[in-house]
Amino acid sequence: MPQQNLASTLFALTQSYRLIVRDAINASELGLNALHVKCLHIIADTRHCTANDIVNETQRDKAQIARLIKELLSLSLITKCADENDKRCFILSFTQRGQTLYQTLQQAEQRVDSLLCQGLDQAQIDNFLMVANTMINNIKNE
Repeated sequence: MPQQNLASTLFALTQSYRLIVRDAINASELGLNALHVKCLHIIADTRHCTANDIVNETQRDKAQIARLIKELLSLSLITKCADENDKRCFILSFTQRGQTLYQTLQQAEQRVDSLLCQGLDQAQIDNFLMVANTMINNIKNE
């Protein structure tokens, strides 16, 4: 078997991860892609999440994020309400349906994480995380 370069290995790993998680949450049936999933994570992890928080976290343009939020609203996965302190700003939060989907997503990710880590000890996992995060930071600082 020919040796894979770093780019193809990373692509294969991320593509496999995305496909398994998408299947686990029936993302294709809902019309969700990886950016939708990332958005759900940001909403869950950010207190008083706004569209601007998602723009900053994903480094995507405001129009693309506005379309994504509109899609999540139309799927009844999230709601938006005016911020008490700034009525021009909208806070995004999960609906019950969105919360249920997010819990399913978390369970699917935990199963995939366990699958990915089979045969690895904690030191190998920690080393991979350290190397991967260094690579991410190298790209961010480019």
